[in-house]
Amino acid sequence: MRDLYRPLDEGIVRRSLEDWKRLWHEDPSRWVKELRDRPARYDRALWRRAFRSWWNEIPREESDLPLQGVPVAVKDLFDVAGDVTGCSSRVLLEALSPGPARRDAPLVQRLREKGAFLAGRTQMNEFAYGLDGKNASQGDCPHPLDSNLIPGGSSSGSAWAVAAGIVPVALGSDTGGSIRVPAALCGLWGFRQGWKKEELQGVFPLAASFDTVGWFCAGPRDMQFLLKELLPSGDGSGKNEGPSPGAVRFFSYTPREVVLDETVRRAREDWEKNLSEGPSPVMVEALPDAWRIRLDAVMEHALDAYNVICSREAWLCHEPWLDLHRDYYDPLVWALIDRGRHWSETRVSRAREVISEVVQVVEEISAAGDGLLLPSVATPTPDGASLGQEYRETTLRLNMAGSLTGFPALAVPLHTGGIRSCGVHLLVPPGSEGVFQTVLDALAPRERRLRR
Repeated sequence: MRDLYRPLDEGIVRRSLEDWKRLWHEDPSRWVKELRDRPARYDRALWRRAFRSWWNEIPREESDLPLQGVPVAVKDLFDVAGDVTGCSSRVLLEALSPGPARRDAPLVQRLREKGAFLAGRTQMNEFAYGLDGKNASQGDCPHPLDSNLIPGGSSSGSAWAVAAGIVPVALGSDTGGSIRVPAALCGLWGFRQGWKKEELQGVFPLAASFDTVGWFCAGPRDMQFLLKELLPSGDGSGKNEGPSPGAVRFFSYTPREVVLDETVRRAREDWEKNLSEGPSPVMVEALPDAWRIRLDAVMEHALDAYNVICSREAWLCHEPWLDLHRDYYDPLVWALIDRGRHWSETRVSRAREVISEVVQVVEEISAAGDGLLLPSVATPTPDGASLGQEYRETTLRLNMAGSLTGFPALAVPLHTGGIRSCGVHLLVPPGSEGVFQTVLDALAPRERRLRR
């Protein structure tokens, strides 16, 4: 394992956004060398399991844009003008062979407009259908610190890129937890935007009703800056010029069907305690019993509703070529998509009713406070051999409230000692993203203490 993870011992460190910006302005030639040297410092086979491509272009020297000099990795389902979007799948890369994208996806476009440099494309679970980072054709993406552990998925390569110190920012997508889960398992900060149809243009869909976009970074200050610069208009960006006034309150909740590992439970309790010690504008309270009973009642059916709609919408997207190119799919991914053709209209209709019920209850709870706080995973970073259907279902249950409501989410890492980690995520109603700035203001000075 030492050969694979050489750079972790030999000088690649996590640079902040400000570090990269400063290096670009003070020493552009060193900036270029650092970026170009990164692939050579890793085992080639490992690199290919995290990155599909690495672009050795040199950024244009422009005016002092807010993200000038910041390299960004892009998950392989975002359109980048002039490049082929492959979804880490032989179906697209070999069977269908689509041409290069004509224009950037909206989030990619905003990054370019702010001066960011697109460094490369990251691998993912095939067609984003998975939470473990495994990919039968491109190779399983490893955890950045131990190849026996999983990084989480489906935005596995993007999480790896930030956690390994390759880039300070990487784009991901989140349908059932694909930003929140890797952030927890790799010890990163993550953000998933609220659901907006226009933000999904140029993003290859898994399930259009649940798909959202977002990013990973390594620290709360970087997250604050990215929220201020990258949120589309109308998503609370006006509130991101500073903290929201007054205190904010989150209700803590874990679905009734989920039993948290003792390590995760303690890490979450310690985090909440540390956050509330001393003057802090952030309060975390247990969800009152009346709300918990109502939410438990609707969440009991949430996973089934998600699976029905997710697979139905995935099948509608893949139907023209699903059978014709079956041999190009990972058999597991093909089977997950194929489920969608077999649901009755009654089952689909009932699933949509359940989703509406979840949305109603979560919106009412959020109106009584500022949002919900939930665990993102039930166990610290697991090894690949311990995964199974139960792990997938448990992880999905923890992330269903955000997925079904389309609420924006801030993923916060919790460190459990050693290289394993877990995490929580905060949900707020769309348009209330400014609340996250208050949370980040409270967390930033405590981050070192919270990592102990």
